[in-house]
Amino acid sequence: MPTIDEIAKLSNVSKTTVSRVLNDHPYVSEEKRKRVLEVIEKLDYIPNTSARKLRSNKTMFLAVSVPHADHPFFAQLMKHMSAEALKHQYKVIVFQTFYQKQNELKVLELLKRKEVDGVMLCSLENEWEDIKKYVKYGPVVMANEFHAEADVPVICYDEFEAGYKGTELFIQKGHHLMAFCCDTIHSKAQIMRKEGFMKALSDAGLRFQEKWMFSHAFTIHDGFRIMDQIHNMSEKPTAIFTGNDQVAAGIIKRARYYQYEVPKQLAVLGYDNQSICEVTDPEITTIDIPVEELAQKAVCAMVNLLNGESGLQRDVVTLSPALKIRQSV
Repeated sequence: MPTIDEIAKLSNVSKTTVSRVLNDHPYVSEEKRKRVLEVIEKLDYIPNTSARKLRSNKTMFLAVSVPHADHPFFAQLMKHMSAEALKHQYKVIVFQTFYQKQNELKVLELLKRKEVDGVMLCSLENEWEDIKKYVKYGPVVMANEFHAEADVPVICYDEFEAGYKGTELFIQKGHHLMAFCCDTIHSKAQIMRKEGFMKALSDAGLRFQEKWMFSHAFTIHDGFRIMDQIHNMSEKPTAIFTGNDQVAAGIIKRARYYQYEVPKQLAVLGYDNQSICEVTDPEITTIDIPVEELAQKAVCAMVNLLNGESGLQRDVVTLSPALKIRQSV
């Protein structure tokens, strides 16, 4: 197998220059870089990545925790995170927590054992007290999730604003009887979204009925379940603020089965602005989340920490959601 010494000799450069080319160091002339790369290709040289990692004390891997990889929002978030990480020569390892606290801690154990360089939490199952002990082992970034006590970079969007905007739209359309869906009740982000929902109701002089609160709403089939429950109620809401577009699609399909007119008899608001919104009948009005920007800013925050450009102190970046008006409201 060829060595760096051989490459340096054939390229007529120093071993240091070869090392800089292999590590994509900027301070190499284009002429020398070209010569070295030509020799590397000719010799079919394969760098010893394990040795390089040991020397740099980096694995060049980032762990990303999500509740479910097949959830459209998290799938899109992972796609953009992976693309952004590759721009910085990092690879992403995805771990599914399945909303289980112990699984989230297993991801953080990888940081403790130096198997990854950093962890990005895209959902939050544990309390901050259980997570902060791992920060001393390496950088942690929260992306999509929020915790008021977290002293790490937090990249999120304004859940309160999203809740308020969606509810305000219902009110503008003349709805006074509104249901609310969420996935996990304990999520700080979901709590903030509900607070925005409740504030908009309060500002309009309206009250919320707890019987119209639906939790564990993740999938199209959860939408079926929720619509079944609504159909069997003696007093029914005329509008429903769902937790995601999959749930909204399920509600709309089941509502049509029961011969409800959407949005005339039941207005439905989605969340995330996934592609499914454009194939339902009617198309789904939803909350549009800047997922690509969220992913890019989260990865950049992580890379900055790894490069020592900022400390592990709290830094919150809040992005604004927007209404995507279609036909279901």
